[in-house]
Amino acid sequence: MKNSKYYLISTSILLLIFGACLFYPTVDYSNIKNVIAEQLQFDEQSATITAIKKVTPAVVSISVIDDTTYTQIDLGTGQTSKVTSKQVKGNGTGFIISADGYILTNKHVIEVGSSNASYKIILNSGKQYYAQLIGKDPLNDLAVLKIFDKNLPYVELGDSDKLEMGYTVIAIGNILGQFSNSATKGIVSGLERSLTANNSSGNAEILNNVIQTDAQINPGNSGGPLVDLNGKVVGINVATESSGASIGFAIPINDAKPVINSIKNIGRIVRVRLGVRYVMITPAIAIENKLNSQSGAWITSVGAEEPAVVAGSPAATAGLQENDIIIEVNGIKIDGKNTLLAVVQKYKPGDKITIKFLRGDKTLTKETILTEFK
Repeated sequence: MKNSKYYLISTSILLLIFGACLFYPTVDYSNIKNVIAEQLQFDEQSATITAIKKVTPAVVSISVIDDTTYTQIDLGTGQTSKVTSKQVKGNGTGFIISADGYILTNKHVIEVGSSNASYKIILNSGKQYYAQLIGKDPLNDLAVLKIFDKNLPYVELGDSDKLEMGYTVIAIGNILGQFSNSATKGIVSGLERSLTANNSSGNAEILNNVIQTDAQINPGNSGGPLVDLNGKVVGINVATESSGASIGFAIPINDAKPVINSIKNIGRIVRVRLGVRYVMITPAIAIENKLNSQSGAWITSVGAEEPAVVAGSPAATAGLQENDIIIEVNGIKIDGKNTLLAVVQKYKPGDKITIKFLRGDKTLTKETILTEFK
């Protein structure tokens, strides 16, 4: 009888479960999908707002002020005279990287002025300062300014090596020199790009390993931060492709970290010097220039006045020549995110490195001692 009772109870439970399946109301999964999509959209919107609020207190507008000489005519006498006055030569963006006022920006932002130029800084709060130029990065389009105050808002740095195609990013900057702390949003649309950028003076500079984004980068955005949805800086806005729509570029923050660390630890920019100008090879560049490697650093000159190998440099001492392709430094393969700049900057002036490179069909290995840019 005990077993029979157990059987009856079990049967009742099964019937209840089966009945629940028969009479449970139908679920509209399309509504659930819509709710989930709306929630995801709302979450990204909230993250975007939070990220912008987190970063903007540390984003600054930079005005470069310099002497401008012009001719003044006396309408009464017809006599002319030269008059010099202070004028704004250019505008850009920067961001504070420490509570004591160090500011990271682009080198081309400050180079619109002469050596006597001054730099006016305006914080999002409205506070104004004049900044001191601490130094220019000899290897990348970066410069550091300093304002003298305490407990200033500063950004949090992210890890640009973790970026992937499709990653959401926000560009913040002083658009057109008029609209400070404007934000545009997009995605990472390319990585490890190499390009030749021209500034307003017509000077060209090769930029390697830059981030491509469709977040709109406008004139005046230069030097501003490219941030992720966590409000961490992953890049420094540097250039835009004027012939295309929504094609902007940023220097990875990891490429700027040696500059930031040397400023914080030493008070000046210290960069080790190898002494070559190069382009990181991609399959397209290899095909176009008939190179015998799909990766590496191709030593090539920018112009007639800029040799591919600097005389007296560690590279010259090692016997490197134009059109050589550096494929390894101390056993580290040079490709993709392991750019020549990123790898060499892991060392200090005075360190000895071994360079493996291609010259035509030959693979050669040379040693040299790194020096410091002066």
